[in-house]
Amino acid sequence: MQKSQKRIAIAMLSAVSLITGFSAGPANAEVITMWSGLSSTNVQVSFEAHMTISGNNLSIVLINNSPVSSLNPNDTLGSFYFDAICGGVRPALSYNTAVGAVWWADANAPDTLINPAGNLKATAAGDNTWQFRTMNPGLSPFMGYGIGTVGNNGLSPNNFMGNIVDGRDYSIYKGEITTNNLDMNNLVKEQATFTFTGVSGCTEADISLVSAFGMGTAPDSIEFSPEPATLGLLLGVGLFGFRRPRTR
Repeated sequence: MQKSQKRIAIAMLSAVSLITGFSAGPANAEVITMWSGLSSTNVQVSFEAHMTISGNNLSIVLINNSPVSSLNPNDTLGSFYFDAICGGVRPALSYNTAVGAVWWADANAPDTLINPAGNLKATAAGDNTWQFRTMNPGLSPFMGYGIGTVGNNGLSPNNFMGNIVDGRDYSIYKGEITTNNLDMNNLVKEQATFTFTGVSGCTEADISLVSAFGMGTAPDSIEFSPEPATLGLLLGVGLFGFRRPRTR
């Protein structure tokens, strides 16, 4: 099987997981979106987002469950774009907390745990952790909200370029760092949890099934789960996944 065919097959499996992972209801409901494929450096990666609503609270757990260790910035999860429409409008989300296990990456020795529950919430210049922004849903990536530490400079103005984040520190990585490409950086091991308020009266059924995962930096890349233009096809006639060309 050629490389391009393998990528399409992987994306198809991701789309199946997206649809079957969705559930809606007042108790223990959860929206799961995921994407698996090759990073821009041809490393196999796999990402998931688990989104739940409880009362006025929205929780998003981002997971890097790639089958191999991250080798480059392009193999780490550095941003996530999502959307929700509740009562015909997008809720005004307030960014409360962002927590993850922060490790010091060392290519020449075992990675060192710095903080098992590090504060990842970026609010001021130089924080370099995870910034929250309300996006313009009329522009790529066609969603209302984003959280990220990678710049995604190709998505102007729907990106995180500026003086708060720089695109590498505190990205979510997998495994053990063994290459100089990620050496001597603060990174988040495998998963991070983000919480918001402002969703009173909303349910998981109001969360969009379309999301986007960002990697990078230099170059950054964005992968949709699934491609927004094909969501109707996915729900209407079958489970077919399409891989969005990378945004550089």
